[in-house]
Amino acid sequence: MKKLPSWKFGNTKKESDELLSLVLLGKKKATSSLYDSYTGKKATLPKIGNKSVITNSKNKAKCLVEVTRVTVKPFRKITKSFAFMEGEENRSLVHWRKVHKNFFKKRLKEMKKRFNENILVVCEEFKVL
Repeated sequence: MKKLPSWKFGNTKKESDELLSLVLLGKKKATSSLYDSYTGKKATLPKIGNKSVITNSKNKAKCLVEVTRVTVKPFRKITKSFAFMEGEENRSLVHWRKVHKNFFKKRLKEMKKRFNENILVVCEEFKVL
């Protein structure tokens, strides 16, 4: 049997556990990442049907998810409905843009790149199995 990949959310233990709890409550059904984080690495873009395990901040498996939809679009074209599916805070696009702009800026700085509104975002929808 093939071992499933595992991963956790966020940059901090607190953030990881908070976002995981939203998944377990059924509020978070999507996540996003920078397209640039997949280029030049062995990592491949998520595909519909891919299964993985989400862990908590202590790397303990907490749930199994399956990818149901993947789109790649510029940051400026993220929709209200996708922000709602991410399930964070008040689920608004305004909040999503604020939080993810800061998150993506940090990631891009590590890659020696700068944030702009046209930066590509991988929008991944999933369901808990």
